[in-house]
Amino acid sequence: MSDTPNNFVYVLLRNRIFIVKVLLLVMVTTVIITYLIPKQYTSTTVILPPEDPPSNGLSLGGLSMGEFAGIFSGGMGYSLPLMTTLGDVYVEILNSRSVIDNTILSTGYLDSLDYTEKYASDPEIAMFLARKQFKKNYSAAVTSSGFIEMSVTTSDPYFSIEVSNRVISLLDSINTGITVARLRESREVTENQLAVAQSSLQNTTVLMLQFEEEYGTVMPTEELTQVMTVLAEMKGRYIEATLMANALRSGLRYGTNTQLLELETTASALKQSIEMIENGSSSGDVNMGIGLSNLPPAMIQYIRLQTDFEMQLRMSTALELQVDQSLAQEQDIASSLRILDPPRHPGWKSKPKRLFIWIEVFALTLVFIAIFLFTREKWYQLEKEKPEEWAKWNNLKLEIQGDFKRKKKK
Repeated sequence: MSDTPNNFVYVLLRNRIFIVKVLLLVMVTTVIITYLIPKQYTSTTVILPPEDPPSNGLSLGGLSMGEFAGIFSGGMGYSLPLMTTLGDVYVEILNSRSVIDNTILSTGYLDSLDYTEKYASDPEIAMFLARKQFKKNYSAAVTSSGFIEMSVTTSDPYFSIEVSNRVISLLDSINTGITVARLRESREVTENQLAVAQSSLQNTTVLMLQFEEEYGTVMPTEELTQVMTVLAEMKGRYIEATLMANALRSGLRYGTNTQLLELETTASALKQSIEMIENGSSSGDVNMGIGLSNLPPAMIQYIRLQTDFEMQLRMSTALELQVDQSLAQEQDIASSLRILDPPRHPGWKSKPKRLFIWIEVFALTLVFIAIFLFTREKWYQLEKEKPEEWAKWNNLKLEIQGDFKRKKKK
């Protein structure tokens, strides 16, 4: 018999009674089993991607006071790896063993699986099996549009909602805890820097009083007043650029080589400008700066004390406000999670999908029956057309059957 479509159809039609009987037996069994499978309900939650809130703190030049203090202390913030988003961080937290174990223990998940009594003497095994079962019916991932989708499947729709709410609560608690810890550490660092700044300010104030006792009150001219204002601003920018460059170079902050080169160039230019203003320099017939070295020593000392005093006073005032703002932020921490679709009753079971199971079983059964019938037809055809070849394979078949029979006798 040739392998043509007509012959295949002929084989199927010739064995139609056999096919119908097998299909009926398999499908009836499948239908009964699918109705015995417990129903499962999936509660889905969609969380909006978290945003990195902009810093609304005070700043000294372009550098926020929190960052300014953090640089002195060894750095405060952390940087995410390349191509990693805050949404990915949230998903890692949601899939962490800590969150899963806490959810299992706080929602009665062990009792729902009857593992508490069954493994009363082996709680670790109970947790292992419960965690394994939980992961089969739980998922959290970032969608293609950047949203975070979490789904929980259990045999009770309201229990699915309870478990989902518990996971969200744990995520919010962890996120809030991290935020509070970072704010507290930032405040402590800022308080330390405030103490240093106030100490420097007190020392400078003492030096100013000693200067006034020795030389009296100095009344600078309008030109010198403008010079002191410019020097104070330039020194502040020079400190900022230098600190940022050192932080980038030491890895306390993250940036590119271009940013580092730009900061170093800016700091170098500012330093050169400050020296030109304080010492004076000339280029051809053009004089740059008034040349503080040409002024009386008392006036030079006064100008330097005054610019240092203004710079330290500015830093102390800004740091004081930053500490007050940090305390207010610590006491008023709100939930940062934004839920687009909160967990709700799904309305209909998610498992088992009986129709899909029936279709799949029917198709697979039909394929296996067809393979069996065509194989059997080929076997009969081989026996008729090539008896020698068939005898060789038949003997091998008998030998294999004999091997199994001997094992059973043993």
